[in-house]
Amino acid sequence: MRSLLAAILALFLPARGAHRAAAPPPLPPLSCPPAPEPPPVITCPHPADVITADGMPLVRPYIVEWERERDEHDRRRLQRERRRAAVLATLGQDYVPVPWEVAA
Repeated sequence: MRSLLAAILALFLPARGAHRAAAPPPLPPLSCPPAPEPPPVITCPHPADVITADGMPLVRPYIVEWERERDEHDRRRLQRERRRAAVLATLGQDYVPVPWEVAA
C-alpha cells in the first residue's frame, strides 16, 4: 500500500534532493538580423480639415435616410400647426399648441 501511494505521489510531486534535474545550460546568444528601417513619412497633399475615406461614404446611408425622414416629418408638423393657427385665427381664436403635439 505504501509503495502505491509513493508511486502516485511521485507522479504529481516534484523530486527531492539529488534527484532533481540539473539547471539547463544557458542558451547561446541569438544573432538577429538588423531591424528594418521605418517607412518614410508621407506628407498629405490635402488640407488638415479634409477627411478622405478612399471613396467610401463617411456616414451610413440608413442614418442619412432617417435624418431626411425626421426633417420631413418636422416640416409637415410645422405646416399643420401653421394651417391650424390660420383656421383658428379666421374664427377669432388664438392658437396655443399643446405640449404633446409639439413633442410629437
